[in-house]
Amino acid sequence: MKKIFLLSLLFAGSLYFSQNYKETVIKQATEMRKYFMEKNYNAYSNYVDDGVIKMFGDKKKMISTSVDAVEKMSKAGYTFKKVNFSDVSDIVHTKNELQTVVHQRIEMETPKGNILGDYYLIAISKDNGKLWKFIDTSGKSIESVRKYFPNLSPQLYIKK
Repeated sequence: MKKIFLLSLLFAGSLYFSQNYKETVIKQATEMRKYFMEKNYNAYSNYVDDGVIKMFGDKKKMISTSVDAVEKMSKAGYTFKKVNFSDVSDIVHTKNELQTVVHQRIEMETPKGNILGDYYLIAISKDNGKLWKFIDTSGKSIESVRKYFPNLSPQLYIKK
């Protein structure tokens, strides 16, 4: 009887912490979105995974590239209207990180009208869920993202 009680207590505790992690991921993704939409790219960059920043060289170059891309899109008639997050997948413990996949729905205004797109972010925490940093998969498969980020758990899955 004691074993059953302890197992149920352990299971309930893991569900609680998993849900708490998921809420934190959504909260921080929403903060990141807010900074991006406000064009506060310095604050936005605090939520970008270090590996992504290294791909650009450093934080300053990543911000500059982001600003240039948004300006080009805007001049071409593309504007972000809404970005929402939902459906955080199971939290995966791998090496010294927590990892998960977050559904992202983007509404954009384009020269041909509004479009909706479903994309996915990979969220990674190196401090046991306090701060989450994100990798935008930009519609790529998890296999192609792993080429650049080999530390990603094989348990992560991105819908096609």
